[in-house]
Amino acid sequence: MPEISVLLPALDAAATIAEAVTSTLRALPADAELVVLDDGSTDDTADCATRAADEVGRAQDLRILRNPQPGGVARALNRMLAETDSCLVGRMDADDVSLRGRFTACRRAIAAGDDFVFTQVVKTSGRRVRPNPPLTLTPSGFADELLLTNPVAHSSMLATRAAIDTLGGYREVPAEDYDLWLRAATADMRLRRLARWGLVYRTHPNQLTATQGWFGKSWRNPDQAGAYADFTEHRLGKRLLRPVAIAALPEAERLAAMGDFREVVGAHLARVGGLHGILLRRRLRRRMEWITSAAGDTRAAESRRRDQR
Repeated sequence: MPEISVLLPALDAAATIAEAVTSTLRALPADAELVVLDDGSTDDTADCATRAADEVGRAQDLRILRNPQPGGVARALNRMLAETDSCLVGRMDADDVSLRGRFTACRRAIAAGDDFVFTQVVKTSGRRVRPNPPLTLTPSGFADELLLTNPVAHSSMLATRAAIDTLGGYREVPAEDYDLWLRAATADMRLRRLARWGLVYRTHPNQLTATQGWFGKSWRNPDQAGAYADFTEHRLGKRLLRPVAIAALPEAERLAAMGDFREVVGAHLARVGGLHGILLRRRLRRRMEWITSAAGDTRAAESRRRDQR
């Protein structure tokens, strides 16, 4: 039984998966495996992954699973969880690049008592390279970030299998990662982000999470709304709407919900000291500005749809 299983679901990823596989295998310690699930690809994703493992001499540490039809990320991840038995579970995406040392650093933090550990990422889009600031998030700081946003890339994760199993694995919701972090924090699990860069995170227009359809489903998903409300009740003593859900409300309800959110979350963040407190309060102000802007965009889109009928 390997100590670490890194889960990589892939769909039509032949153009990028080779670098994802080679970089991850080079970054993995000896007692680890990379599991690729080809989720119904119509290209040669699986063959590209196999060739890439051969090139770095670690074909024995790669396993390929296949689904006949695409089933989505959460379903793919749950199948891979069921077909692995390692103590630790990592994540990787087919269009990202692992940096050496990421798993060693995360494993060290887990040995010290954390349940979920992430690294910072270097974001790239075309030729543009933008490293995220090398700032640590403690478990308390991580929970404060969750009030406003998802502060990590899913593909930078290393977690204990026990923690994921306790939470019941991934739910089939649009933002399956953020949903998992919310449920983990509500259960008082320890989530930490390391300051070090461990992943090159590629962004491009074709990503599922870059589409307006995905955003709309995520904003309105009742299960994710429930997870967020459970979390805010646990952390703040009051059930709140997600900022993205507030933006979709009619004007009168939106203004009331914004005021409620600003009052409750603002009072909590006012007690956070240091640089992180300054950054959180700035992010809260920007989140409120975003809600107003996104609401305007939503109203304009609805008006255009009515005009087209």
